[in-house]
Amino acid sequence: MILEVLKVTKTFALGAERVVALEDLDLFLDEGDFATVIGSNGAGKTTLLNVIAGHYRPDRGRVRLAGQDVTRWPVHRRAYFIGRVFQDPLQGTAAHMTVAENLALARKKGARALVPLLTARRRRFIMEAVASLEMGLERRLSEKVAHLSGGERQALTVLMAILTRPKLLLLDEHTAALDPANAEKVLVITERLVAEQQLTTLMVTHRMDQALAVGNRLIMMHKGRIVLDLGEQEKRRFRVEDLVGLFRKVGVSDDALLLTANGEGGIGTMAEEAKKQAHLL
Repeated sequence: MILEVLKVTKTFALGAERVVALEDLDLFLDEGDFATVIGSNGAGKTTLLNVIAGHYRPDRGRVRLAGQDVTRWPVHRRAYFIGRVFQDPLQGTAAHMTVAENLALARKKGARALVPLLTARRRRFIMEAVASLEMGLERRLSEKVAHLSGGERQALTVLMAILTRPKLLLLDEHTAALDPANAEKVLVITERLVAEQQLTTLMVTHRMDQALAVGNRLIMMHKGRIVLDLGEQEKRRFRVEDLVGLFRKVGVSDDALLLTANGEGGIGTMAEEAKKQAHLL
């Protein structure tokens, strides 16, 4: 068992009120699992990732990673075992550093030097790694990351997150801020790299079709709980409209099925997108 989230509860203060983000939640990932997570706005998806990564400490419950209780470990200590990619392509890289320097830092987590010396051997390793993205970035190793497009930068971030073969990869809507063409390209790259390294992965997505198509498990969250956990065979029998029906069954309105957690880009609602995909409009 790579990941064990055991009876975790996390609340936040909102003025005089307490908001329950996660409630008595259990989640288990075996080695090699690729689980996608969907849920309406406020379901607790990103909070779950933050608890696993160590940004939040649960009020109750435990988090175990590869057999070790990491509940009280700080973020930097867990970072040796966890790779993470955020929604914002600007968040995972250092814009003022070159492509090669960013990869060198990712490869040498915890190194004392700010930028590890780029020896010929390290540069060769980096060139081979970045060539695997098939985006031509191996010819731009000396270029600052600030000059890359959003899609190129996010693909580089994915590569940086898996460069040290982490025990667990967390993907927090990592294609949501990209245009459709780049989103598809980054997702294909992600699936290939995860498969090649057989990484245990937890991916939050706002797209139900993507959640059904990617990985071997699908998890639906609502009000801080897991309300559905589909295995690979069950996923194959589900369609988008089936998921929409389940959302409505647990009381999620169409307006609440937001495509993104923060509404960025004004894309619309998940329910509208699902209807289009299911040819219901």
